[in-house]
Formats: sequence, C-alpha cells, structure tokens
Amino acid sequence: MDQSQLLTLAKLGAVAALGLAAVGSALGCGTAGMAAIGAWKKAYLKGKNALFTLLIFVGAPIAQTIYGMLLMMYILNKSQAAPGNWAAYLGVGIFGGIGMMASAWYVGKSAADACNALGETGKGLVNYLMVLGVGETVALFVMVFSMMLVS
Repeated sequence: MDQSQLLTLAKLGAVAALGLAAVGSALGCGTAGMAAIGAWKKAYLKGKNALFTLLIFVGAPIAQTIYGMLLMMYILNKSQAAPGNWAAYLGVGIFGGIGMMASAWYVGKSAADACNALGETGKGLVNYLMVLGVGETVALFVMVFSMMLVS
C-alpha cells in the first residue's frame, strides 16, 4: 500500500473514535432526556415545580464525545509521523470508540434512573452524581489507555 492509503486507514481509526463515542453520547443523552421529561411531566401533573437540576443528568453522557475527539486528534497527530502503524490506529480508534460508546450509553441509563429518583424524592443528587462519575471514569481510562497503546 502507498502512503496515502496507509494514512486513510489511520484516519478511519481516528474518525471511528469520535463517531462511536458520539453515538454513545447521543444514546445516553437521549435516554436520560426521556426520563427527565417524564419526571417533569409527573411534577407538573402534581402541581409542583420541575427540577431544573435534572439537566445535569441529561448532559452527563456528552463528555464521552469530547474524549472521542481527544483520541481522534491524538491518532491523527501520531499517524502523520508514522502512517505505517495504521492497524494500531484503526484498532485503537474502533475499540476505544466502542469503550467510550458503552460508557456514555450506560451513564445515560444510570442518569435516567437518577432523573426518576430525584424527580420522585427530591433527594440524593450527590449520590447519583457519584454513580455517574464511576461510569464516566471508564471512558477516561479507555481514552488514556488507548493513547498509551499508540504512543
């Protein structure tokens, strides 16, 4: 293969990291968003004020898109210097992206449950945020370890 083909395959890994992480963020934010809307509807039906803080949970999975972008930029920078490592870049982009996608999706599912719980009780915000932080940590580990693999 010539240099341009190698670089194209490396770039495919870079865009996979971003794209897959973004898919997870979309799934997670969408899931949490649906739960927030449901919690707000219940509050309105009871004549209560809707908790604005539920938006914290809705936005929690979006950070994985940022991690995917950081991994993408890292892969792009590394591939410029050594396009011959295209298989590593492609693999790290795909599997790193899948790891971040799963993290975002499940952070969103946990955030949905947090929306329901906080909407019902008005209590436990910090506890729920700690749980989301644990899921978030998975994506950070995936990003850092993926960068280590291609450095």
